[in-house]
Amino acid sequence: MSLKLDPGRRYDMPAFFGPSLMPDKTVVACAESLVLSTTTTREEVEAILPSHFGVPDNPVLIVAHVKYPSVDYLGGRGYSEIVVSVGARFEADQESIETPLAVALWVDHVGALISGREYMGLPKLLGKISDLDDNLHFSCAEYDVAIVEGRAQDLVEVDEERMVRLNSRSSNVRTFGWKYIPGPGHGSDVDAPMLNELHWNYQQAWTGSGEFEFLIPSFEQAPLSASTIAGLARLSVRTPVRAFRGIGEVTINRRATTSLCGRPAEHMSAD
Repeated sequence: MSLKLDPGRRYDMPAFFGPSLMPDKTVVACAESLVLSTTTTREEVEAILPSHFGVPDNPVLIVAHVKYPSVDYLGGRGYSEIVVSVGARFEADQESIETPLAVALWVDHVGALISGREYMGLPKLLGKISDLDDNLHFSCAEYDVAIVEGRAQDLVEVDEERMVRLNSRSSNVRTFGWKYIPGPGHGSDVDAPMLNELHWNYQQAWTGSGEFEFLIPSFEQAPLSASTIAGLARLSVRTPVRAFRGIGEVTINRRATTSLCGRPAEHMSAD
């Protein structure tokens, strides 16, 4: 009897051996984020956005370092990521959504790369990512060549009243993705804007200033990332760069992942 996939269940490659073991929700305790944000120009963002999206006025440019200490689908192992996002807008019928779109994302664990790239439309590459050091500095490298660096300074802890407002805003964080799978020859098999959802509950948070830099390597130094970094380096950085650091619990809600092309993502339970 030939293999038949159940259309009501989710499968990940290799799909020959049964449904996905990826849970609908992943809850990570003691996750850490350092978010550096500024604004850039509409023209520069427009040059890299897929046609599905529009560009808001004064679009944001965000470089974030996130550490997940222990993740269920990795058997308790952790990973870190560097996420570069720009402000984007999606309009369909009478709905308008404005939120960041991830345009480049590095992770240091291949399991995390596969899960977000295939399902959520997140443009993940593999990198070597440092933890935050005592000076709140981080770096990302490919083949030991640094390609992204960032740091924060002058952080002030968020007081209790502001923490309540912060967690109210962070309880449902939506971000865009773009699922693009090339087809044989020319064109694509899949070309779909995506909407993903995170839920943060911070126990501690700080705000201050920061800076980041895209370090342009040669193709020989970083063959997977060289063109990406060159493109990111063309985005203007308008000062000041704001810094936010938070520590708390985050929920990755895969059940809420949606294709914005009118077809829901297959987010049925794998159980």
